Amino acid sequence: MAVTGATQQQYKDFLTNGGTLTFTIDANDISPDNAFENFSLIKPYLHTGFELRPSSIIHEPQEAAQIYVYGDSWTRVVTTVYRNGGKIVYKKLNSGVFQAECTIP
Repeated sequence: MAVTGATQQQYKDFLTNGGTLTFTIDANDISPDNAFENFSLIKPYLHTGFELRPSSIIHEPQEAAQIYVYGDSWTRVVTTVYRNGGKIVYKKLNSGVFQAECTIP
């Protein structure tokens, strides 16, 4: 797992104040088998930007607590962003990794 692009302080500030923070992540952090890259609704937008909204179950307090305890660091970022009314737009870079632009209003 390689999630880079922001310091711990930048992440804390982002969570406190909202705004936009961009991470670089490996494709397998988005999905273990990278199958999402071949989805017909995503493939045309791999390099221009697409959103993969998580299940609405993240808004259930007990389920969110489980994610924070047992999830990996990227899953916790996704849960936090969407629980705070934000979104994440992914773009595949030429290097094969993904840029994940996270926005919280």
